[in-house]
Amino acid sequence: MLSKINNIKNWHAALIIATTGFATFFTGLKNPFMSDDLAQIVNNPLVHSITNIHSFFAGSTFYNVTGSPLIGTFYRPLMTTVFSILYTIFGPHTFYFHFLQITLYILSAFMVFLVLKYFFKPALAIFLSLIFLVHPINSQVAFAIPSMQEELFFLFGILAIWSLLRFDSVKSLIFAALCLFLSLLSKETAVVFIVVALLYLFWFNRKRLLPFIGIMVVPVASYLLLRLSAVGFMGHANNAPIDNLGIWQRIVTMPAIVFFYIYHFIFPFKLARAYYWVHPTFSVRYVLLPLIIDVIILGLIVYAAKILYKKLPKDQFLIFAFFVAWMVIGLLIHLQIIPLDATTSETWFYFPMIGLLGMIGVVLAIFIPRINPTLLIIIGCLLIGSLAFRTALRGHDYRDAYTIQTIDIAVSKESYSAYNNLSIDYMAQGKIKEAKDYAARSVSIFPTYAGYDNLATASTELGDYVGAMQAYKELLVYNKNDSSLYEKIGEITLFTGDYQSDKKFLTDATNTFPKDATLWMYLAILEDGNGDKANAKTSILKAANFGQISQQLYDSIMLGKPFTIKFGDIGKTVAVK
Repeated sequence: MLSKINNIKNWHAALIIATTGFATFFTGLKNPFMSDDLAQIVNNPLVHSITNIHSFFAGSTFYNVTGSPLIGTFYRPLMTTVFSILYTIFGPHTFYFHFLQITLYILSAFMVFLVLKYFFKPALAIFLSLIFLVHPINSQVAFAIPSMQEELFFLFGILAIWSLLRFDSVKSLIFAALCLFLSLLSKETAVVFIVVALLYLFWFNRKRLLPFIGIMVVPVASYLLLRLSAVGFMGHANNAPIDNLGIWQRIVTMPAIVFFYIYHFIFPFKLARAYYWVHPTFSVRYVLLPLIIDVIILGLIVYAAKILYKKLPKDQFLIFAFFVAWMVIGLLIHLQIIPLDATTSETWFYFPMIGLLGMIGVVLAIFIPRINPTLLIIIGCLLIGSLAFRTALRGHDYRDAYTIQTIDIAVSKESYSAYNNLSIDYMAQGKIKEAKDYAARSVSIFPTYAGYDNLATASTELGDYVGAMQAYKELLVYNKNDSSLYEKIGEITLFTGDYQSDKKFLTDATNTFPKDATLWMYLAILEDGNGDKANAKTSILKAANFGQISQQLYDSIMLGKPFTIKFGDIGKTVAVK
């Protein structure tokens, strides 16, 4: 049986991989837009027409009403272009986005087969590529539309590696360089494919190394120029707790990061879209224990390398070393040496997994001839089937935003973004108490502008004006130039707080925004309600000079008459005698 599989043709392998892939991932074909899909696609008018393609190369991925059209810290022009092509042709129908994404994912798995076939027999190569295809740790790459960047960067990168294996001419290096350039335009992580390509040529085909380096100068330089012009060189979103740690604290967290990927490769049961935990101080459970396990695994790899060095031909040993380097390179870039936008993410093991599977393949190639072929096939089918079943179930997790967010919280308890998104969902349903609780939980894990904004809104609607004022003041830390925040706080000062501190706030606010009629009006009401009639008249005059205000309010303050004013935004009435 194995001998027949080893004679399998490429198109047979493609059919097996495609059938297995669509049978596994069909559960995600009808899932809706959610999370970043809304900002990058649905609410991004530039993406709605491919005629705006120039904008995709001149900015990031999120639409901005004012200023630069596309903002953000990441440079993903190829992904945005693909989104635009799909939207231009099919409109806002998620089926086509998911179908293309799954197709690209399956095609990537087939390219993995073609690459592994240069190192292993076809039977082993297709087994490893099927593991790569259906492994649940990669499921987010296939199911979450924002993860299309992963498929694009990986597909073009693995295509470049295949071309280096398939062709031996110097001219073929141009095709590899073009693929790597497209990979870079999909995601900056593509630099790992460049490193792997250099490593492969250095170990296995050194005569093409220098020509390859020379050819790569053009695409790398072009990419850097485009990126510098669009988003700068080292854009950083500062949107994860790991950002607040120093380099030593991140080093202390690294053993747990490595252990996370190893554990989820072996036990891919509880999955979430992102993980935000940090372990900045020494502990037995979160630092020492993961470190011991990591060292044991490293020791096993070194021991295996030593045995293989003695028993295998040099070329076979280099294959093992090559895949070890592949995994190390993939992990190293995600170890938080430079802080990323989460502590760990299952999608970040998409590239390193090839290295791990290659290492496993070298070991299996030694033991397979000693095991009954029928038993091997049964075990392989059971393993692939169980992984595929788990992955198919994962597709249902993405059936709506509420489901995936609640699952994220259950698995990744530090997922501040999931708490914040749930706060928005509950707010839309009119469940304000729940919305406030989730927003408060979000900012307690990691303070963000969006989190405090939701907390302030929910607190206001619940009548917790002191809490709302505190939340709005936290928002000022993020944007001191937003006059609307000062206006919201000023409105709340009229029926809560201390007069002296509230007057100081509004006085400082009018000094910052001297022509803001609303702020002057709030200051006038505050002063008049506390008996400071002279200053109230001065303030209401300035309010009238800089904008339109209620004539009745103006007359009441100028003539010293009592008045009542109702604030529609918060449904609160203030009576001044």
